[in-house]
Amino acid sequence: MISRLIKITFFSCFLLSSATLFAQLDNTDGKSHSINIPPEIEVEKHEFNDPRTSNEASKEDAIKEVLKKQLEDEKKNIPRHDGIITPEELHKHKVAKQQGEIKKEYTKIDKYLGGFVSKSKNITIVCRDFQYPDGDEVTIYLNDVPVIKSLVLTGTFQQFTLPLSEGLNVISFKALNQGSSGPNTAGFMIFDDNAEVISANEWLLATGAKATLSIAKIK
Repeated sequence: MISRLIKITFFSCFLLSSATLFAQLDNTDGKSHSINIPPEIEVEKHEFNDPRTSNEASKEDAIKEVLKKQLEDEKKNIPRHDGIITPEELHKHKVAKQQGEIKKEYTKIDKYLGGFVSKSKNITIVCRDFQYPDGDEVTIYLNDVPVIKSLVLTGTFQQFTLPLSEGLNVISFKALNQGSSGPNTAGFMIFDDNAEVISANEWLLATGAKATLSIAKIK
C-alpha cells in the first residue's frame, strides 16, 4: 500500500513538472525569435594623394637634399658659398663675435652678386641667418618691388618661390638692421625649376645695404 502511494505521488510530481515546462515553452506565443548579429563594419580606406605635381615634389626633394648637404658640410667646416665673404673672413668674424669684439657700425656698401641666365619660369629662394640668430631682418625685392617684406631670419631655412618674367629680372636683398650683435649675417641660395643652384652667398651687411643679382630669363 505504501509502495503504491509512493508511485502515485512520484507520477503526480512528474506530470506537474511537465506541465510547467510546457507552459514556459508555450510562452513564446508561437513566434520564433532570432538573435541579430551586427554586420561587419567596413573601414573606409583613404589613400594619401600628394597635392604636389611630380615635378614639384621632385624639385622640393632635391632642394632638401642640397640643404642637407649644406648643413653636413658646415659641420665639417667645408664652405659652400661662392662670393661675398671668404672662408677666412667668415672664420675671423665668428671668432670676433664669440669674443665680443664685433663693432656695431659697418660701412654701408652694396654688393653685386653677378648676372645669370635661366630658362626657368620660377626661382626658389632659401635663406637664413647663417650665424647666430639675433633678429636680422631683410626685405627681398624683385625688379625694385618689395615682394618679401621685413623677413626675420632664423637659424632654419625659409623658402619662397618667385616668378620670372621674360628678359631681365633683378633680385635684391636689403639689410633692414644688423641684429643685436651686428652685422646682418644673411645667407641664401637660389634654385631654378630643376633644383639646380643658380647662386649661393653669405654676407656681412650694414643696415640699408643691398646685395643684388640679375637673372635673364630666356626661352
